Amino acid sequence: MSTVRTLPIRLKPVPGEAIDSWLEALAHRNHAVHADLLAAVRPGTDQRHPSIQNAWIVQMSAQETQAVSAATGIDQAAITAMTLSHYAERALRIDPKTQTISRTFPWGRGRGSRYCPHCLAETGGRWQLAWRLGWSFVCLRHRCLLADTCPECGRAQRIFAHIGDAIPIPSRCGLPRRDATGRAPARCGADLANKAVPTFSDDHPVLTAQQLIYNVIDTERAAFGVYRNNAVRGVDALADIRAVAARILSYATQDDLKTVIPPDLLSAHRSFGLQLAQRSGRNGDKPGLCAPAHAATIAVGVTAALTSLTAPEVATAGQAIHWLVRSGRQRGLTVCPANIGWSHRVTPTLMAVQLASLEPFLQLTDQLRYRIAAPVPSQPSPGKSRIDRLVHATPTMFWPAWSLRMAVPGCRHRYLRHVLSAAVLMVGTRLRLQQAAEMISPGMSGQDVSRVLQGMQANATWEAIRAALTHCADHLADGETRIDYHRRRKLDYRTLLPDDTWMTICQEVGVAAPTRRTSLSARGFLFEQISGMPARAAPFAVDSWEFRSKVADFPRHLTPELRTAMRSHAEEFLAVHHISDEPVVWHPPTDVLDALHIGGLDPASVDVSELHRLIRPERHSVAEAAKRLHTARDVIRYILELHPAPVPPPPTRHPHPRSSRPRKPRPAEAYQKARLKLTRDEFVRRYEHERLTLQDIGAQVGVSRGVVTRLAHDYGIPIHKPNNREGAVIDRDWLHQQYVVHRRSLPDIARQCGLSDSTVARWAKIFGIPLRPKGGASHVKTFDERQVAERAPTLLHPALAEVGGWERLQRFAAVARYPTLTLAANDLGLQQGRLVVQIKRIEHNLGHQLIVRAERGRPMQLTAMGNRVARAVEMVRRRER
Repeated sequence: MSTVRTLPIRLKPVPGEAIDSWLEALAHRNHAVHADLLAAVRPGTDQRHPSIQNAWIVQMSAQETQAVSAATGIDQAAITAMTLSHYAERALRIDPKTQTISRTFPWGRGRGSRYCPHCLAETGGRWQLAWRLGWSFVCLRHRCLLADTCPECGRAQRIFAHIGDAIPIPSRCGLPRRDATGRAPARCGADLANKAVPTFSDDHPVLTAQQLIYNVIDTERAAFGVYRNNAVRGVDALADIRAVAARILSYATQDDLKTVIPPDLLSAHRSFGLQLAQRSGRNGDKPGLCAPAHAATIAVGVTAALTSLTAPEVATAGQAIHWLVRSGRQRGLTVCPANIGWSHRVTPTLMAVQLASLEPFLQLTDQLRYRIAAPVPSQPSPGKSRIDRLVHATPTMFWPAWSLRMAVPGCRHRYLRHVLSAAVLMVGTRLRLQQAAEMISPGMSGQDVSRVLQGMQANATWEAIRAALTHCADHLADGETRIDYHRRRKLDYRTLLPDDTWMTICQEVGVAAPTRRTSLSARGFLFEQISGMPARAAPFAVDSWEFRSKVADFPRHLTPELRTAMRSHAEEFLAVHHISDEPVVWHPPTDVLDALHIGGLDPASVDVSELHRLIRPERHSVAEAAKRLHTARDVIRYILELHPAPVPPPPTRHPHPRSSRPRKPRPAEAYQKARLKLTRDEFVRRYEHERLTLQDIGAQVGVSRGVVTRLAHDYGIPIHKPNNREGAVIDRDWLHQQYVVHRRSLPDIARQCGLSDSTVARWAKIFGIPLRPKGGASHVKTFDERQVAERAPTLLHPALAEVGGWERLQRFAAVARYPTLTLAANDLGLQQGRLVVQIKRIEHNLGHQLIVRAERGRPMQLTAMGNRVARAVEMVRRRER
């Protein structure tokens, strides 16, 4: 590169000045024509005509920047900052091929510059680089609208480079006079500093809008208003502002603008902007499609757009722009979710604002489909992934913890649960009502769902219900669920809670002897708990009102012990079907319902202790309890599911003043009384050891002989035949050796001697041989386990306290060596579901988790507690050897 000579007179640029303004000021200071000044600062190898250096305002090459720096003594970085490349990808985009301003960037102004007359007067005609931006419309220093044209010739400034054959005169119009001709026509020469422009007050919205735009450009981020909780890139925010402003400038009427634009700015727009737009011929019909040619036009568009986008929430922003939607629809324009984009490059946040602005015009299905109640509404998710997630995560009957809070008058709760489940499938998806209804509850029509939803929409709580449904659907779609209901809907429930299992459960927890009706209603209740479907869908269901009513009211019969036993059976049932990583029942957190003040039926408002008193001692029905507590039956049923009413101890009865005879207890009450006082071991002690008759035992307990006989039958205790006492004699030493030394059981000895168990027990009592308690505690296996427990570490004692504890611990130690429970079950010859239940029982006894189940790519692992237990079991086994 040829050496560039240093200029004899130098001049520093003013802050923010454009390079063309600085070079013209240099030429004026050196009293040189513009072409000579450009020739003095450009590289020596550049043989182009000096006038083409107008391209420098866009971008300069490194060689050109170096040459100008050498000639003027100004730092290269400062020179680059005076070109529009300083704003590249922040306020404009430069086409890399043509080195020109791209019109694809939001309001990327191609050529020309606006100006502030007051700034020109103060600086002697120095032009700011920012005035060339399409986003500049006011001067923040002088609080005035930027001027677009010359006050004399009426033409835009700096579209072309200054003429090379003349000395530039700053602050003067350098364009040829309209009547001038020739190679070097006379210049207009008007004093641009004398241009009259509107001024505004310090707190005027247009100044706030301009400052916000400059902040977005400088920081390259937008975190104001609707973007506060979801900051976006500055260029994306500018695209949003441009989209809304373009819509306003294209379709808003003068009456519309009066509601959002201050009168002084609107007056300037009418007298300045529209007149100038018609004169220039640019964007006369739709001035928002590209960068507006006039500052008044862009000022109106941006100020009006920001009245919406600076709102603190999307919903508020939608309300602020609702006037534009309403105005368009009133004039016959089609404004709906399908055509509200207003641009192809808007952010999801602006799309949410646009959807929120349509909320009053949307049908209730579209309100769910477009997630209008969400903090950020959106278009429905494409594809089927969201639909699949919701189908798997939603039960056929919505969770009562949610549905009760959404209850509305005139809709049966049991039917409402189906409707709410179908409604959740529509949130954020493209499903139609009929499709959603069939997916979640075959046989339910879309019209039925629509009718119920319309009734809910007419209720004052619809907005809160809509928000709750949207929150729930988003929660489930994000994977926040613990039960796969779609899988559970396909299970085979024919083996659920068979009659013999139900009878055993009732005997263990002290419930009155089960009947066919209670067994069937218990199965139906447990089916609904596990599957999330109505009991009528069960394979054992009876198509009758009585069956459905009994299942619905079954929680009235629940006790804490019965619920625990039924949950344990449900866990075993799921484990048999290879479902061991899910709870029996679950529902999403209900915190949002409290925050929304949704109303409906609140189970928390019911006094649980009073409900228990009504259900148990006073024996009220569900309907009577609901009437007494001023609530709905479904609330009572749900509370009894969560908090079953315990069986109270038999009350102390005082004789009636007019009668000394006590009240005869009812059969069920007498049975409960006998069961509480007579455990199985106590019954055996009195009947077998003390040789009391059933009549005597009944008299001691205060019940009839029939009640005692029924209890004996439930305990599996054989009833002696009258007058059938065997008279055989047994040798004392032999009986002592067999029973005490060899630890044989009395039934085993009795079978060998051909005698009854009670006869052998009677002889043992005669001989003074202490009897072991009957049942599991009398077995040799139990005796061995007690010996093991005495020598085992304290860590294992809680697990060894139950019958079979040592066997379960040994099985756990064997399982610990396998990578998965499936392999362990196969090698040990066990059912995997039974193995899982046994390990859970050990974990329950010890109060710690022992294993972490295997997952894809990761084998099963023992927890720290699991390793300690396995080592302790191995230590005990080595001692036993």
